This record gives sequence, C-alpha cells and structure tokens, in this order.
Amino acid sequence: MSFNLNNFLIDRVRRGTMFSDTTGEAMWSITQIKDASLNMSSETADATDAIGNVITQFDRSKNAEFSGTNALWDLGLSAAQFGSEKKVANAGDVIRVPAYEQLPVSGGKVTLSHVPAGTTGAEIKYIYALNDDSTLGTKYTLGASASAAEFTLDAATKTITVPTGVTGNIAVFYDYDAEDAIMLQNNASEFPKAGKFMLEVIGKDTCDKTATYVAYIVFPNAKLKTDMDLSFTTDGGHPFSMQMMQDYCDLEKRLFNIYIAK
Repeated sequence: MSFNLNNFLIDRVRRGTMFSDTTGEAMWSITQIKDASLNMSSETADATDAIGNVITQFDRSKNAEFSGTNALWDLGLSAAQFGSEKKVANAGDVIRVPAYEQLPVSGGKVTLSHVPAGTTGAEIKYIYALNDDSTLGTKYTLGASASAAEFTLDAATKTITVPTGVTGNIAVFYDYDAEDAIMLQNNASEFPKAGKFMLEVIGKDTCDKTATYVAYIVFPNAKLKTDMDLSFTTDGGHPFSMQMMQDYCDLEKRLFNIYIAK
C-alpha cells in the first residue's frame, strides 16, 4: 500500500535553515523556533462594467511570508538580519572589544583584568570614583604622575595608580584585544541576502500516532527582512520574518514545496 498522508498532527518546528544560492552551503540555522506562521495572500484585478459592477476577477499574483520567533537570541540569525556575518576572533585575528570594571583600591592601585588597548601611553584617559549606589562619581584624568586629580597607567602590567587619597572602588571603561570573542556589525548600507530556506516540522499521522514524520517546507527564493524588534529580556525571544519570492526564471513560478516521506 502506498504512503498517502492526509491529516498531519503538528508537534513542533525542529529547525529552519537558510542556504546560499551560489554555493549551497548553510548560511545560518536555528533550532528554537516558536510561533511559526506562514501567511499567503494574492492580488487580483477586477473587470467591471460601465457603472462599476464587478463582472469577474482575474488572479494576478501570489505572495507568501513566513514569520516566527526563536526562543533564544541567535547571533547567526542577527548577523543575517544585519546583512553581515558573525566575526569570530582567534589568536591571529583579534577583536577589539569594550570592557567595564569596578575595582577596589588596594595600596593606592587597582589591577585590570585585561591589557588595555589604544593610543600608546593613553589607553585609558579617565577613571571614576564609584558611589555607594553604583553610579559614577568624581572623574579623574590620566597624568604623568599620580596627584590629587590625576592617575597613572602601566598598560603592560594592567596597573592603575589612583589619585592620592582615593579609596573605595574605581570604575574603569576601556578597550582590549580579545582572542576569544565574537562581533556583529550592522552597517546601514548592507542588507540580508536571499537564499533557499528550509523549514523542518515534526508531526504525526492522526490515525497512527506511533509513527513520527518530518514535513520539509522548502522556499526556493526567500529574503530575510531586516525589520525586527529585539527585546533584551529573558523571555523576549528573537523575532524574524522573510518574504518568499518566485524565481523569475522558474517556469513553474514556485513559492514553496512541502515534502513528507516515510
């Protein structure tokens, strides 16, 4: 008996992956998709008589848009929405990253966690006294020698000699070169690339719940939208959406195919 499934009981979305049109490689892939939704619409043209009564409608085009939320903030997806790639640092290709530290003064000095980077001799221009409520207090400036208003910096040893008489905690903002870091960059002149998007949906036959199937929904020409609101909260999720376009040179003008197999 041939396999012929009519009713598909959806369990969950397992994965969504975007593939490059040129190389076929996976550009990004997400596995925590929720609230997945495929919206389809069409455009028609009305044929009317002399007084405006609709005689008939002619179908002109179909449109499809897929949207969802990744439960976790996915940095690969973010990079794709920015129209860029996630940069990963290593020993031969460091990334200059920002740092903030609040450090207790001991013996008139504080020691940073990293070697500060920047203009030699002026890697850190200012430090701040830290108030009891963690707000910034008095500003101190880098100087040739420590005084009541100036501090000194030995970048190689990561040591700051605080102004004379300063105790308590010091707040320091600085940059350093990291071998273990990633960076996402959003340039106003760069936009997401189109590609083939494949969605994997797990489900069951309503008449045989012992068997699990995967529905593969393949969109040959999908364009990720750069529009999104990313909420920096624990339960905010990472929203995304994409417009499905027909390949103009495809004689069938496919928007998407759905495959389910044993």
